[in-house]
Amino acid sequence: MSQSPTTKRTSWFTMIKDTFANSFQKGVKIVDVLLAFKDLNNIVLPRLTDTTLYPELEWDASVRASIDICEQELKFIKDRKQVIRESFAKYVGVDVSEIHEEDIPVMAFMGSGGGFRAVIGVNPGFMIVECTLQNPIQTLLEFYRTNLSTSFMNVLAILQRLADTSDPRIAVGLSFGSLIQKKASGIELSMMDIFGASLAAKLMIGTDPTNQLGDFKLSEQQKYIEGGKGPMPLYAVVSHIRPWKDNLEPEEASLIPNYDQVCAAHKLKKDYFQWYEFSPYEVGSEELPAWIPSWAFGRKFKSGKTVERFPEQNFAVSVEHHIKEIGTFLPEGKIKEYCKSVYENVLVEGSHPISPPHNHNFAHRVKPPPYKLGHTNNEVLGLQDGGSVNNFPMYPISHPNRKIDVVIGLDCSSNPADPENFEMEQDKFCARRGFNRIMRDETNKYCEVFDYIPTGKTDDEYLSPAQKQFVFCLLKYLPNNKVDPTFEPAIDFSTLYKYAYSTEDVDLLIKIAKQNWKDGEIKVKEIIIDTWKKKKEARLNGTVFP
Repeated sequence: MSQSPTTKRTSWFTMIKDTFANSFQKGVKIVDVLLAFKDLNNIVLPRLTDTTLYPELEWDASVRASIDICEQELKFIKDRKQVIRESFAKYVGVDVSEIHEEDIPVMAFMGSGGGFRAVIGVNPGFMIVECTLQNPIQTLLEFYRTNLSTSFMNVLAILQRLADTSDPRIAVGLSFGSLIQKKASGIELSMMDIFGASLAAKLMIGTDPTNQLGDFKLSEQQKYIEGGKGPMPLYAVVSHIRPWKDNLEPEEASLIPNYDQVCAAHKLKKDYFQWYEFSPYEVGSEELPAWIPSWAFGRKFKSGKTVERFPEQNFAVSVEHHIKEIGTFLPEGKIKEYCKSVYENVLVEGSHPISPPHNHNFAHRVKPPPYKLGHTNNEVLGLQDGGSVNNFPMYPISHPNRKIDVVIGLDCSSNPADPENFEMEQDKFCARRGFNRIMRDETNKYCEVFDYIPTGKTDDEYLSPAQKQFVFCLLKYLPNNKVDPTFEPAIDFSTLYKYAYSTEDVDLLIKIAKQNWKDGEIKVKEIIIDTWKKKKEARLNGTVFP
């Protein structure tokens, strides 16, 4: 039945009125966001003394000087084996009575760099991890399908994202308030801090931000792994150590005999990258060695003690190495050579294309005078993406105390098909840590298998030598003919600098990642079962599993 002209006019009027009302409401909310930015100091600063929001304000912290991992993590590993015992039995195809907790391999999953491409591509591999939540990985992938259509570099899109919440003022305070908090602690802000805050606004702010403060505190992640109920996250970054920049004040230098000669020799040392790790329990580096509770990151420390109490700081990672990865996408010739030269020269000169975010150096003069030359004399610590050194966090993973048996690395970097970069990075790692790397199986292009055997020695004065061997399953994010033979994940539309993905883009990336995992998971399962059987045999024979 056709509508009368009057009914049509009413329908059009209603639609126009509703559209205008919706636009007006959105406009009002964006104004609320802008007003929140204007009033950001007043939103954030009073909260920094609120012990109900930050109970750590009532706690003092001290530096733990040890190469060992913390007792909390050791307990977690034990608890985790108890939790997964039944599911592990199902995975290997035996009755649970045949599973002794000591025999369950300690496994680590590693992801590489690669922007949103890596964020999407690495997740299907984690589906092997037993979780108590209902379809957590699928839920996360669904989030990516529907929330990456606009770039977090798009200012209007970020404003709209913050406006589409139940409380835009709180949303702004949570995401960009970390900048005010960091500045209030006495740290100079960098471009990468703003980068991190924008990314948080894009990916971390939900529709109701009123109870999300814990999402921005690393220590709060303990509740997800308590009692071993979920896998423990471990985040790795590096600090560029440049000896030629080190000096001591005259009064301090006077305490060191022959200081001028000592200083001259020190400045001739080669620069290197020192690895730091962040877990829900602790932040630190075995190369110092120094560790603090994760809730104390962001405070000033001196001589191993808290100088002042301050709320736990959000941390952001650097994209320092981007200029190196640009070269991957350039054709051979002068431009590519120039890009490589720029990257190498700025490092040699002791500067960075993009300044790493600054943080309080918790290892600042952790030992009493006379102070040695080195970066522990610096009050500020620059931390950046570990991908500038190694696409995988091999150093934290191989910590002797972790006694990891099986490592599964999912390479979603810009050049997974090129073995040269992987070989170079792994050779450097093996020399520093003290491993022989032996190819065990290369028959499966989606899962290459390596054995890492300790040599008992290291050419590094800071790292503990390797003590535990492990097997490394390398899964590469490669083109897959079963999905789309023409699409190369690392080269086509999913390059490192693509910050917006349509649902169709994400679907294609997920399909390839899932298919690659299917093509390699049989080999992974063989390795896990083989390791379990060897550990079981060693225990029954009274021998030590290497």
